[in-house]
This record gives sequence, structure tokens and C-alpha cells, in this order.
Amino acid sequence: MSNSRFVEVVEDLERTLLDFIRKHGVTHSEYRQATDLIIDSIKAGEESLLLDVFFEAGATDVDNADLAGSMAAIEGPFYLEGAPLLQAPHVLPQRPAEKGDTLVFRGTVRTPDNTVLAGAELDMWQADADGLYSNIHPDIPDWNLRGRFTTAEDGSFEVTTIVPPPYEIPKGGPTGRVLNGLGRHFFRPAHLHLKVRADGFRELTSQLYFKDGDYLGSDVASAVRDGLVVELERTDSGYEARYDFVLEPPRR
Repeated sequence: MSNSRFVEVVEDLERTLLDFIRKHGVTHSEYRQATDLIIDSIKAGEESLLLDVFFEAGATDVDNADLAGSMAAIEGPFYLEGAPLLQAPHVLPQRPAEKGDTLVFRGTVRTPDNTVLAGAELDMWQADADGLYSNIHPDIPDWNLRGRFTTAEDGSFEVTTIVPPPYEIPKGGPTGRVLNGLGRHFFRPAHLHLKVRADGFRELTSQLYFKDGDYLGSDVASAVRDGLVVELERTDSGYEARYDFVLEPPRR
């Protein structure tokens, strides 16, 4: 038996793309170039990068309609399950001489009615000071700057890491060819990635940016939203930032 939602969406996509082909007079050769580009992006190890750059933020905006909890954000192509579970005091795994300024990130996890959520899990990952991700880019120890930790009895959390930089997405492959053809740059603003989970609540994927940072207004993935920008404050030992997450029950 067919799924009615699947049929509705796929058949509408089919009609939309066929109308697009007719409108722009897309030739068979151009069609093949497009399909080869998608295939090449996967073969080149870019996974979902090409589609994420252009479309993931739009799909996330749909999820944020009628929002009761914190704003959701794009996941991006570099998330991995199974990051180490950290013990307090929480410090993301780092190399002995990890480059970058120290960042203490803290906040709370609550419900829409302001009830604290003790034992909520935060799954965090980020780029290093060179804009590279462990388990993705070579010569970086596995799980570097990736970790999971839980909130305290009062719903609070604190983790020490480094301030990530803006970075260029891979530009030597198919995604780069498309962006070059459009005359666009390849930069993403500095950000932290998190997934926040608690039993009985909808999992939240978040991506937090820093106020006044470079590329906030021209993110190659068009993913920056006002509700995802935090203050980065200087301290004696580095920087600190804060964000309070609100998890909502599953939608019916």
C-alpha cells in the first residue's frame, strides 16, 4: 500500500521539475550534467553537502513553524553518532596543544512551561581552529572536539571547548563547481553544533553562531537565524557564551 504523504510530495516534485525542464528548455545533455553532478558529489565524499548548502535551511524553517521550544537549525553533513560520554567537569576531547581560544559554553535545558530537565543529553561537535572536523578530515584524532554530556539536577550544563572559526566548505569538488558558477563564496560563519535530547521530548538539532562574527549575513548555507546567535564575551581565561534550550513534546 502506498503512503499518501509520500505520493503527494513525490508526485508534486515530479510535476514541478518537469515544468522547470520545459520552462528553461533543459536539454538532455544538461539533464545528464545535473545528475552526474549529484552522483559525483557522493563519490567525492561530499555526502549530502551539495543539497545541504541549498536546501537544508529551508526544510528546517518548516520545522520551526508554530514553534513551542527552541529554534531548530541545520545539522550539516559532519554529525556522527557515538561521541564519547563525558564526565563532569565537561571538556570536549582535545589534543594536548589544541589551538584556539578557550570557550566555556553554559546554559540550561527546560520545557516550554519552564520546568528544568535534569539528565538531558547534549551531543556537541565543532570544527577545530583550522576549520576541520575529526573523523571527517585526516590527521585529527577520532572524536576530537566531539562529546556528549548531561544536565545537572537544576537543568544546567557547562562545557569547556575552544572558539571555532569561520571556515570554507570543501570547494574542490562538485559543490564547489556549482558555487563557483554562481559566483558565491564558500564560507560558513563560526558555529557550535548540538543535538539536545530528553525522554518524552522532541530531539532538537541546534547550530549556534556568535554575534558580530564574519559571514553571518552571507552564510553559504543560508542557515543563520536571529534566534541562533549568541553573545561571545571575553573573560580572563578566554571567552564564554550562554544559550538556554527549550525542548517541546513530540508534535501530533
